[in-house]
Amino acid sequence: MPSRRTRGAAAAIAALALAGCSATDAATDEAPQPSGSYAVMGDWLGCEVFGDFADLQAQLGVTAVDGELQSDAIGEGVDAEAAGCAGLFDLATFEDVQGTFEYSSTGDAAIRGGLAPWNDEAEAEANFADRVAQRRENLAGIAYTGETEGELAGEWDESLYISADTENRTYLDAYGRKGDWVVYLSVDYLHDPGAGAYESAPEFYPDSSAEAMAVYPFTTDSLVAWVTGEHLTQIQTDILQRAESEAGR
Repeated sequence: MPSRRTRGAAAAIAALALAGCSATDAATDEAPQPSGSYAVMGDWLGCEVFGDFADLQAQLGVTAVDGELQSDAIGEGVDAEAAGCAGLFDLATFEDVQGTFEYSSTGDAAIRGGLAPWNDEAEAEANFADRVAQRRENLAGIAYTGETEGELAGEWDESLYISADTENRTYLDAYGRKGDWVVYLSVDYLHDPGAGAYESAPEFYPDSSAEAMAVYPFTTDSLVAWVTGEHLTQIQTDILQRAESEAGR
């Protein structure tokens, strides 16, 4: 679905084409100028906003980045409304030997975040509602189980997080609105391969448990608590400080 900004740009181009080239300068002069947070944040890059996910990578125990992070400005990438950052990551590896059988399984995670600034609070409210509605509608048809949700810590005008599992992965989607901008963070990761090895064949490990064999440095509960209780609050602070600094120039 085209973004509001994409639809607006297309309409403006069509109008100029109908009016003819002689109207180009006048139409450009009359084009509405960005205002609100969009005027300040409109040229930011997504991975600058999220610090290349450095803190989140540390929390997840990332062992390698698959390729390069994708850092987009507004109008680029899969989410044209937001300055986005996305990446794929390797997590810890579980290894075991049972007789002559050697087993190895590496965890992985996908992270996507975005900052969507708007001209005014009404636009941001509508965008927050759209994003939450799309998550609830689950248009991709992912077979979620055990969904839990709540609000983010900190001073948000609106916020929501939803955590859920599938057969093989855990998904965490978090959204926050502060005034006339919206920020979101989505993380999904393979279930802990060490815990999975125990659960698939507990008879091989009679003196152990899923918790003892886990190789991730986090649990789902601890990750959700950190992302929703600390991390996004810090991201909010960083955004506000940078916006204030740039607005004062």
